[in-house]
Amino acid sequence: MEPTSRPDGLRGLRGRAGGAAAAVARVARAGRARIAGGGQGVVEYGLILSLSAMLAVVLLFVFGGTLSAVLDAVGDAIDAAS
Repeated sequence: MEPTSRPDGLRGLRGRAGGAAAAVARVARAGRARIAGGGQGVVEYGLILSLSAMLAVVLLFVFGGTLSAVLDAVGDAIDAAS
């Protein structure tokens, strides 16, 4: 039996053993693979965010005194100018 031509461009869903069932199974597998791979990006963004937050905390502890002095000087300059 020859594959049939369908208006939507799909071919071969009839005339083969398990043609339609195999097509449905392929679509289901592709959907599961897409869903399983989607969580990886969320985990990577979470790791980047947490590492950035930890770096910010460490930098504030190391440079906190210097940063405070600089901000005090900026504030005093603004007060003097107004």
